[in-house]
Parts: sequence; C-alpha cells; structure tokens
Amino acid sequence: MTAKVTNAVRDNFQKFRERLEAARTIQNSWTECGIDFVDLYVEDAGGDWLQNWGKIEKIEECGEHTSAEIEAVKRAIGFANFQQTALLEIVLNGPAPRGNLPNFLAVQEIQYKRLILLGRAIFGAVVSDYLYWEYMNCDRASLSILKTGFSERKQLAEFARTLGFQELQLPDRDGKGTDKKERNKLLSEKFEALFGAVYLECDRNFGRAGDWAIEHFIETAVSENFERLHQQSVPPETNSKRLAILGADLLEAIAIDYLYERFPEAKARQLTKWKNQLTAQEIFPKNFQGKLGSQYLELASKFSRTRDWLVDNFIKTAVDELVGATGN
Repeated sequence: MTAKVTNAVRDNFQKFRERLEAARTIQNSWTECGIDFVDLYVEDAGGDWLQNWGKIEKIEECGEHTSAEIEAVKRAIGFANFQQTALLEIVLNGPAPRGNLPNFLAVQEIQYKRLILLGRAIFGAVVSDYLYWEYMNCDRASLSILKTGFSERKQLAEFARTLGFQELQLPDRDGKGTDKKERNKLLSEKFEALFGAVYLECDRNFGRAGDWAIEHFIETAVSENFERLHQQSVPPETNSKRLAILGADLLEAIAIDYLYERFPEAKARQLTKWKNQLTAQEIFPKNFQGKLGSQYLELASKFSRTRDWLVDNFIKTAVDELVGATGN
C-alpha cells in the first residue's frame, strides 16, 4: 500500500470518527434535554425546518463537490493549475432542479446559463477560425458542413463524455428519467459551460482557450469528418463567402463576450436579447460580416485587437444608446 493511499485511508477514517463523535453528541443531548435538544442544533427551531429537512439535504448534496472532484476535473481538462475553481463548481453543479429555488441555487443557475452562452459563442468562433486557416481549399459549402457539425448536441455531448462528464448524475427534471436526447442536451451544455470557464480562466485570451479546444477536441473531430467531404478548389470569389462565415462567428463571439463582461448580473436570455437588438439596430454596414473577417485578417488574426476595434467603433456606442433609451 503506497503512502498516498495510506494517507487517504487515514483521512477518511478521521472523518468517520469525527462524524461518529458528532452523532454521539447529538444523541447524548437528546437523552439529557429531550425534544428541547433541537434548540441546540437548529437555528430556526420554531420554524418549518423539519418539513424541509429532506429538501435541504438534497440541495446540499447537489451543491457540494469535494476538492478531490475538482482536482479530477482539472486533470481531465489538462489544467492542473486552474485557479478559478468557483467556475468549475458551477460547471459541475450544472442546471438546478425545477421549482422554487433558494437564492444560492438561483444565482448558480444564472451563472451556469451565462457560461453556456459565453462558451457556445467563443467555441463557435474558435472552430471557424481553425477551419478557415487549416482547410484553405475547402469551399464555402464544405466549410459550413464541417462547422455545423460542431454545433450539434451529439458532437458536443461526445466531447463532454471524453472528459468523464457522463459519470455525473444529471438532473431528473420531470421525474421520468433522462432520455438519450435530453441527456445529450445536458451534456452538450455542460461542455459549453466548461469551455466558457476555460476561456475566463485564460483571462479571455482567445488564442490560449482556442489552442486548448483544438488540441483536445477540434483537430481530431475535424480529421474524422473531413475524409467524407469532397475537397474542391476555392475560386477567389468564394473566399469572400468563407470570410463571411468567419466574420459572422467573430461578431457573435465578440458581442456576447462584451455583454457578458459589461453586465455581470444579467441572465443569459437577456444577453441574447440585447445581442439580437444590436444587430437589429442596423449599426453595421452592408455585408459587414465579410468585412469583419477581412479586418480580422488585417489585424493579424488577433481576436483581442479585433474585439477592441469592433467594440470601440460599433458595439459600445450602440449599447450605450440602448441603455440610455431603456434606462437599464
């Protein structure tokens, strides 16, 4: 038996002794004080704590993860020095059960959905950027087919499974069990939330987060699907359409990234609504997506520089006007 295993056994045994001692203390208090012993252990002894006991235990079980679990996730994703462990907690906890939620679970649900939205947008831009540069001979149609595959729940759920997320107990929201379709949805969202957490851990560095996704998921998945496509030469006029695909995903990612950062308490559906309002304002010139793709290339394919340019010239002013108009 190794020293590591011996220490783990010793730690577990110590925890068991502590819990046993606590149970004995409660039992002695009950013997000595009768039903009044409740006052010693329950802050709201006159309230409805007894009726909610099972609910409280269930909520605590859903909301707690040991340091060992967090470390296991770090190893699985290849980020041993992941510092923002609160983000990993949100990812692990996932969606909260339906119904009335206590405040801390309601906040967690909001943050989880925000991470999904952010991760989905940034991951889409990473995929488009990778495909544009690595498959220069792909025409627009082939590029779209490859890109679409990465937005399918089945593919994203498979990424989550490679990280061992299928072992997590996913919420049974209707009391009927979780079918394959629903399970793929939950797993795909969990992967998107994880990538949002990785992006934030990388200090919103598109290159670092993108390299992680490419190394662990994108490169292999593309190579497995690319052989099924008929590769064609790309005429000059087609490249503008390829740039439009890249620009569209960059626009989506930058808009969501900006709104996520500027409005830290806004719900995901609010951020999505505001992003849609931005595009509805017609603040962008005609054929702007292709132009944004070209601008990205002119800025040496630097996401941060493109983000600054887009925010300074279009998004910030438009958002300020929307805030002024609505008072929000």
